[in-house]
Amino acid sequence: MENKTTITKVMAYITRFNEPYTELLVCEHKDYPEAGVQVPAGTVEEGETIEEALYREVEEESGLMEFLSVTKLKKYVYDHEGENQYHERHVFHLEVQEETAEQWEYKVNSEGEDAGLVFFYYWVPVGAVPKLAANQDDCINQLFL
Repeated sequence: MENKTTITKVMAYITRFNEPYTELLVCEHKDYPEAGVQVPAGTVEEGETIEEALYREVEEESGLMEFLSVTKLKKYVYDHEGENQYHERHVFHLEVQEETAEQWEYKVNSEGEDAGLVFFYYWVPVGAVPKLAANQDDCINQLFL
């Protein structure tokens, strides 16, 4: 059995209050529906702090940049069996500041592995979040502690 590598990741639970619900921002890959429903997330690059990676990934993948609050919820290791990797996940809760559309598409304009991908974003009530890909919903219950 080969050794698994550990990759440091950030994951963003972005919420807004939309009377009477708190809603979570989720997305799907426009060209890869098999990837499932996800939240903005990505890999921490060399020389980057966890927080820098969080803001970079959120901006690259969604275009959002202004937040009322940012709170670290949890750090844990996820065994990504299909990839033979461990992901050290740093999960954050970000509350949006600006008015946001009900749904939008966003094309990643970075040079990383997601360059050119198009994400379709929409809001769902936190109590009705569908099953997220790769267990990204592991910490949803932490939003209300």
